[in-house]
Amino acid sequence: MTATPSLHEQRRRSTREALRRAALASFAARGFANVTVTELARAAGVTERTFFRHFPTKEAVLFQDYETQVEWLAAALARRPGSESVFDAVRAAIAEFPYDLEVVRQAATARSELISAERIAGHLRVVQSSFADVLTGHIRTRYAGTADIDLVADVAGAALAAALVVAVEHWGRNGCVDDLGEITSASMAVLRSGFARLT
Repeated sequence: MTATPSLHEQRRRSTREALRRAALASFAARGFANVTVTELARAAGVTERTFFRHFPTKEAVLFQDYETQVEWLAAALARRPGSESVFDAVRAAIAEFPYDLEVVRQAATARSELISAERIAGHLRVVQSSFADVLTGHIRTRYAGTADIDLVADVAGAALAAALVVAVEHWGRNGCVDDLGEITSASMAVLRSGFARLT
């Protein structure tokens, strides 16, 4: 059972969503480079300082969908049964994520159309690292008795994080028209196969 968010948390989420909507609308209308943080804050009805409490940069608004998933993934993995393989636990956790597909679609489209590949790559490294931290922690805890668990957890966490991020970005680059769940499963299957197709 999920606890009801506090009034403070509801306000925080509402403000983040207002900033995200204002940013996507402004970026689409005027271009990413032509919109300032001050203008985004004003459009959302908040101060610039409030903007920076939610996002370190204006680019970060375009990666909010990932940040929401990172926060949720740790809790979802903790609820998975101990008997599940790491692949099944991650796939089931991702499948249960209550994402708004339209929000994810808007963010992916905006990233591919509005900011340079270099900026996307820089932010995705941060996002991927956050996913890797969550996954590595889960694996290290769940399989604590495994030989060389630190190395195993680091490698597995980093590889799984890469598979998840690549799946969403692949989906975005291809127009967000295919089934995101199927792409994510296919991406993880490449890892699970041990790169058998490449041998």
